[in-house]
Amino acid sequence: MSEGKHRLRVALPAAVTAVGLLTVAVGTFLPWFRSGAVLRDSYQVVGVITSLGFLRGDVLELLLYAWFGVVPAITLSVVAYAVGMRRVSATLGAITAIITGTVSGGATVESGGGDIALGIATTGPATTLVGSVLALVGAIGIVVFGRGSARRAAHARTVRGEP
Repeated sequence: MSEGKHRLRVALPAAVTAVGLLTVAVGTFLPWFRSGAVLRDSYQVVGVITSLGFLRGDVLELLLYAWFGVVPAITLSVVAYAVGMRRVSATLGAITAIITGTVSGGATVESGGGDIALGIATTGPATTLVGSVLALVGAIGIVVFGRGSARRAAHARTVRGEP
């Protein structure tokens, strides 16, 4: 395989993952809940749920607070890729995509898509879901196509007589 094709096979999944993770991050800040004319993003919704006191010390409360880790997890995934830890980056990106995709998928299905006065808005969950799917597909691509480049590098060292 030519060097240009190899770079494309490695760069394309990384680009898809990056676009997906960026879309996830943007989606979490778009409207997730509608109350009359007021729209709230996912972080505001978590804040409202916790401030109402429904989940005092419950495991679900811990999971809600974990939602605040979405953007830091995305950042960590990008930094890991930038420093050459491609599989770690792909794994973290995939885990983040699975979690955000599950939550946003459920919210998208429950939203009903109509103009409602009180309930789940469609924009944020749907955007986050699309980003999650892209990020997961890209992360899988990083792992699949990264295996071949690791083998080629090991073969090249062997051919040159390096240990």
